[in-house]
Amino acid sequence: MVKHIENVLVNGVFPHNDRVPFAFFEGIEIPFRNVGEYGVAVHTPQLDNAIKICHNYLGDKYIKLLSNKYSLYGQPEIVNGVDAPSTNWHNDLKEGANVAILMYFTSASTPKTGGCLKVRNAETKSLSCMIYPAKADLVILNHNKVWEHKVEEFERTLDEKTGVFSDERIVGCFDFNI
Repeated sequence: MVKHIENVLVNGVFPHNDRVPFAFFEGIEIPFRNVGEYGVAVHTPQLDNAIKICHNYLGDKYIKLLSNKYSLYGQPEIVNGVDAPSTNWHNDLKEGANVAILMYFTSASTPKTGGCLKVRNAETKSLSCMIYPAKADLVILNHNKVWEHKVEEFERTLDEKTGVFSDERIVGCFDFNI
């Protein structure tokens, strides 16, 4: 039982910490290809298998508590960084799913780097949540039209010597319908 999960229906969001779904990805490399401002995971057979197992797990453990008649939706993605459209208030219902679970693989979002997730009522503009998600956090989002969310811009730091970004904001997005 997950206490207060029904808050996602009332407040548009339910943050929770659970390390179990991240175990499905242990020992699996997650390669990224650049797509403009952020990276998108390349779906290797191993990664695809872990994503499928995780999608089912998240549905059975969390979404089933909201509705016994839920369904998995679409192909989950894992991204690194934040794209510009995500920094504006928006609702993802148009993409087809009415609930999503965001899985945070890193703790890169801080007041210094940005990446804060905000959720508000679209009609009243009243903020219901503002969090800097950390590693092993799950954030369940309600995509009902009354809710909007956005991510603050995220500053990635490039290591001049290695050419590698030191701050990675890696997030998995798993969609459902209830």
